[in-house]
Amino acid sequence: MLPELGGTAVTVVGSEQYRSVVVKVQPVKRLRAALVLALLVVAATAYWLGGLAMVADYKQLRVERDHAVLQLAELELKRRGDSQNLTNSVVGAEIDRQALEDVRATVREHRQTIAERNEEISFYKGLMSPTDLERGLGIRSWELYNGLDPQRFQFKLILQQLAVKHLLLRGTVTVELVGTVAGVVTKLPLHSLSPQIDGPQIDLRFKYFQYVEGELELPADFVPERVDIVARASKPKKVQVEKQFPWLSQH
Repeated sequence: MLPELGGTAVTVVGSEQYRSVVVKVQPVKRLRAALVLALLVVAATAYWLGGLAMVADYKQLRVERDHAVLQLAELELKRRGDSQNLTNSVVGAEIDRQALEDVRATVREHRQTIAERNEEISFYKGLMSPTDLERGLGIRSWELYNGLDPQRFQFKLILQQLAVKHLLLRGTVTVELVGTVAGVVTKLPLHSLSPQIDGPQIDLRFKYFQYVEGELELPADFVPERVDIVARASKPKKVQVEKQFPWLSQH
């Protein structure tokens, strides 16, 4: 008869005596082995699930990153477009402003040209058709323009002969600048201020008109107020005319 397992001693009865065999079962070790195995299974399962979660998270992060990169690229393109539009607007506004200034400058030039032409027409009308009161020698105009520094000026004096029949006119003209020095009235002859004028009397010799042009430089302490001009003709007949012009300079 075979021994039975169960934790008790089994005796075999027969003609011969056999030694009793006792098998001891240890339930604690079996439980521990089962727990260790269960823990290993749980750990392996958790590791596998964790790996799956990490892969899923990594893929999601890559998707979000790619989406963010795409959005950044779109924003950069939009920024560049807005910057270009702003640049175009600024340039366009500057071009419009410059064009407007050019138009205004052109209008001013045309107006100036028209005024000069009207002045020339009036000038030649006076030459060709003088009245009885206007006949003889005339001081047409005195023009003054700003020079390179505050004390320097460009000047132009125009004299004309007013006659129905224009003969050669001979004579002289004198120009004096009247102003003050330290509050005292002072007169300065033009030849003392301008290297283009040789002496106190400027010779006249013309049939229709004559220009007297040059540059003058004022003393630093001289404050100009007006210009006195006296013109004298000796031929074809003697005549003297005088005229005063206020000190006005043009740009």
